[in-house]
Amino acid sequence: MPTVEASEPVSESRAARRAAREAHLRNPILPPMATERRIPIVLATAVLAVLLAIGTTSDHAIGAAAVAWLGLALAWGWPELLGSPSRFGSSFAVGVAGVLAPATVAATPDDPFLRHVPVVVAAAVLTMFLHQIVRKDGRPRLTRSVAISAAGIAIATIGAAWVPLGRTSGGPEVVVVVAVALAVSALTDLGASIARVRPWMIAVAALLGFLAGGVSGLVVDEVGVVAGVVLGAVSATLAHVMRRVLCVLPPIRGLRGQLTAAAASVLVTGVPVYVLAMILVG
Repeated sequence: MPTVEASEPVSESRAARRAAREAHLRNPILPPMATERRIPIVLATAVLAVLLAIGTTSDHAIGAAAVAWLGLALAWGWPELLGSPSRFGSSFAVGVAGVLAPATVAATPDDPFLRHVPVVVAAAVLTMFLHQIVRKDGRPRLTRSVAISAAGIAIATIGAAWVPLGRTSGGPEVVVVVAVALAVSALTDLGASIARVRPWMIAVAALLGFLAGGVSGLVVDEVGVVAGVVLGAVSATLAHVMRRVLCVLPPIRGLRGQLTAAAASVLVTGVPVYVLAMILVG
């Protein structure tokens, strides 16, 4: 009697699937984009951080303008970097948050300076959904488009927390210390092409931020060494993690994608730095 071959492959057992997952976790396979050395993203991070520090120490309104420029840089490349199916609408929604949030914080006359930011978030989210309603392409990949826009809005509004530091005691000095830590720790990204360094990049970024923040805090009396090392390590780690998360996306190979990732890495540290500054520096 002829044997009948199975038309479909036999499913793997649970144990085999579990073993495969554990092996993948022990030896993760990174896409080529994540193992390339990118000097532009390092330079962009350092330049954006320094410009933010210069603007904040000059005047809080100029600091707000610097944050707004960072928000525009984020809006310019964020939808393309993450592959949004509706790039113009996503850019517009992120741009609304990126510009209105720092402007609103700068215009708030007294503390708490961030109290009107939820209104800006609501306006940006409303813009995001209105755009989805008026789309004429059948709204393909709707969930992905909304998720990308919402993530960009969140990062842009988090960055608005940089603005009050220009109006508080010791705030401008905090921005200077953190900017130095961000600029120095960005050098860690150059180790992406070295296999032995790659697993330790987050730790190296935190260490560089720790050292840069400590030295800067020692020089800037208003901040101090203790606050400097905490602010430097936290901000450097968060910024590096943001860039590493985005470095697996194919558009990161372009200059636009790298500028966007650099802007996102600076903006995302806004709220943590503000909270730590209020606790450690006052």
